[in-house]
Amino acid sequence: MNKIKINICSLGDPKDPKTWSGTPYNLYSELLQMDRLASAFDASVSTNKYVHKMISLLSYAYYFKSIDVGRGILHRNLNAKKIEKETKRSISKLTLHTSSLGLPFTRLPKNEKHYLFCDSTWDLWHSSATRTGYSKKLLYDADKLERKAYSQMDHIFPISEYVKDNLINHYNISQEKITVVGTGLGIIKPFYGEKDYLNGKILFAAKGRFEDKGGPMVLEAFKIALKSNPNLELTIVGQNQYTQSINLPGVKTHGFIAMEDLQRIFNEHSLFLMPAINEPWGLVYLEALACKMPIVGLNRNSFPEISDFGNYGFGLDEASPKMLAKIMVNAYRTPEKLAEMGLKAQEYCLNKFSWNKTVSTIVEKIQDLQ
Repeated sequence: MNKIKINICSLGDPKDPKTWSGTPYNLYSELLQMDRLASAFDASVSTNKYVHKMISLLSYAYYFKSIDVGRGILHRNLNAKKIEKETKRSISKLTLHTSSLGLPFTRLPKNEKHYLFCDSTWDLWHSSATRTGYSKKLLYDADKLERKAYSQMDHIFPISEYVKDNLINHYNISQEKITVVGTGLGIIKPFYGEKDYLNGKILFAAKGRFEDKGGPMVLEAFKIALKSNPNLELTIVGQNQYTQSINLPGVKTHGFIAMEDLQRIFNEHSLFLMPAINEPWGLVYLEALACKMPIVGLNRNSFPEISDFGNYGFGLDEASPKMLAKIMVNAYRTPEKLAEMGLKAQEYCLNKFSWNKTVSTIVEKIQDLQ
């Protein structure tokens, strides 16, 4: 059997670790290391800032001042045309997309096969997002374009079972065309040293989307928890625009910080909170587990799967600050159990999640389909 080579594309340069939290870069790196890479390219036609602004203004008018106009027909048609040009030049006719926003094709290219790696679907995203401002026209077009994009793929690789279920139940994709592949970890490295589970140090880290990731709920819950345990400490790491406005007892805030400082913070803390209202996956959950931190989140989207249904974390069935505060307080009442959970969480995480495993599964499936 011939050794296949695969093109990879993303909205943003897949060779850049900063693109989409580094996910395209991790896929690209593994393909390169396995000698399975044909080409890697940016699927976005609007890499020039002036072109991007012009396209966005046109889309903004077309969709009646809607948000997220990049999900509309103009951006996506132009992106798809760029992908067609790139794949025609490639030595390979097999292409792995890391976003549906470069799809669908107006007409599926002949003699090519296309695959999609996805962390969510449009249906899952907009139904749970906290943002408003979508026009009816954009909602209609986004759903239509998404359905067409999925139907054009030879196979789809979601990162989780709940996304697979949505592809089947909402988009009517055949189960045989779907393979769940998970992900590897983010930029934080596993911590193998001794961790103090008596210190009461709780971490919330989010680069953006503070509301979507449960930031306001964390602050409210922490104020409640302090009444029962005044020794608790909460560290918040994220964007300056929201960390600078927080001034509460027991709370330390950091904007963007150096990588070595962020690693140190993960190493020192003993419980990780992110009760995300809308988070498709959350590489930061995996990073916390790898640093021996049990995780706390809402029992929705990826959290049940990542926490192994509560074996390595604490799940909330509703977005209740009182219940979240109770979890914080109870976790430190039995530090020996927290420590045991943290140790087992790291072992589970490192055994189950790796980019090599994810990409190997993708390559093997594509190879089998030839």
